[in-house]
Amino acid sequence: MARAPRPNDSIGARIRVHRERSGKSQAVVAGLAGISEDYLGQIERGRKIPSTRVIQSLADALRIPAGVLLGDTPAAPTSPAAGCGNRLALALLSGGGVPTDLADLSARTDLAWRTWQTSDHRYSDVLPTLPELIRNTEATLRASRHDSRHRETAGVASDLYGLLRTVTRRVGRSDLSYLVADRGIRAAEDADNPIRLAVARWNLGHTLLISNEYEAAIELATNAAASVLAESRAEPAAIVLAGALELVATVAEARTGRLWEARDRLNRVYPVAVRSPNMSNVGHTMFSTTNVGFHAISIELQAGDALEALRIAEQLDTSEYLSVERRFTFALDLARAYELRRQETGTLLHLLNAEQISPEDLQYNSEAHEMVRRLLQGHRSPNRVQAAGLADRLSIPV
Repeated sequence: MARAPRPNDSIGARIRVHRERSGKSQAVVAGLAGISEDYLGQIERGRKIPSTRVIQSLADALRIPAGVLLGDTPAAPTSPAAGCGNRLALALLSGGGVPTDLADLSARTDLAWRTWQTSDHRYSDVLPTLPELIRNTEATLRASRHDSRHRETAGVASDLYGLLRTVTRRVGRSDLSYLVADRGIRAAEDADNPIRLAVARWNLGHTLLISNEYEAAIELATNAAASVLAESRAEPAAIVLAGALELVATVAEARTGRLWEARDRLNRVYPVAVRSPNMSNVGHTMFSTTNVGFHAISIELQAGDALEALRIAEQLDTSEYLSVERRFTFALDLARAYELRRQETGTLLHLLNAEQISPEDLQYNSEAHEMVRRLLQGHRSPNRVQAAGLADRLSIPV
C-alpha cells in the first residue's frame, strides 16, 4: 500500500505516492501526461524538476488538484494565520454583530485593503481585524435592508468580500473563498453597480482558478468583460475591468495547456493597459502593463521556457509597483525560472528577495519551501549554507 506523503516530501516523492495510490504504472501516467516514462522516472527519483505545465498534466492524469503535488497545506500552526480560517468561518456563518456607522465601515475596509496590498507583515496586521469587521458589516447590511442607504452599504460589503476572497485563499480555506465570492456578487447586485459587479465576477473567476475549473473561469470572465463594457457604456473603469477579466481567462487558458491562446489574449489586453496608466487599481485588481508582464512570465514558466520568462522580466519596471503580493509573486517566479535553468545562485537570491519583500508570505508558501529543500540537496556549499539559514528561518526541517 502506498504510504501517505509527508509534508517535507519532494514533489517527485509525492507524484510517486499518488501514482501508486491510483494503481497506475509509470508508463500509463506518463502516457496520459504526454511525457516519456523515463522522464517520469527521473522526476520521481528527484533527478528532474518538472515545469508547472508538466505538474498540471500529471495532476490531471492522477485526477487530483495540482496543489496536492505541490504540497499545498494550510498555514503552519505557529503562524499568525493559524486558526484564522475557523475564526473567519465563524464570523461569516454565525450572524450577530452590531450595526455600525457606514462611513466607519468604509474607512476600516479601505484600511484593511490598503494594508493587505502594501504591508510586509500583512497577515499579522490584517487577519486579527477581520472577524469583527465581518460581523459589523453584515449586521449593518441586514439593518439597512429597507433603508435608503442599502445600496451604499451593499457596495462596502462587496469591497470587503473581495478582500476576504484573497485572504481565505492564502490561509488555506478555498471553501470559504467560494462563500465570500458568492456573497460578493449578491452584494454587488444589491449595490446596483456594474463596476462592482464586474469586480465581484473577477473575484469569482479567481476562485474558479484555484479549484481547477478552467473552462468555467474562461466563460465567466469573457461574459463578464462583455457585460461590464455594455452596461457601463465603455467608461474608463469598465475598460480596465474588462482587461482584468481577460487576464483571468488568460490564466485559465494557460493552465489548460492552450498557451498560444493565452499569449493571444495577452497581446489583446496589453494595449488596454497602456491606455489606462492612471486606473490600475480599479476594484483592487492592480491591472497595469506591469501586471500584464507578470502574466506573460507565468505563461512562459507554464511552457517551461525559463529563458523567455527571464527576458520578459528584464524589460519590466517594477520600481513603483506597490502591491506586496504581486512583488512577492514576481520574486518567486524569478526563483522558479532560475531553478528551471539549474542556476542555484539565482534561485537563492530571488528567494531571499521574496523573504525581504514579505517574510510572512514566504513562511506560508509551500512552493517556496520546496525550492528551499531542493537547494539543500545541492552540492554547492556557499548556496547550501545560505539555504540552510533560510530553511531555519522558515522552520523547514533540514
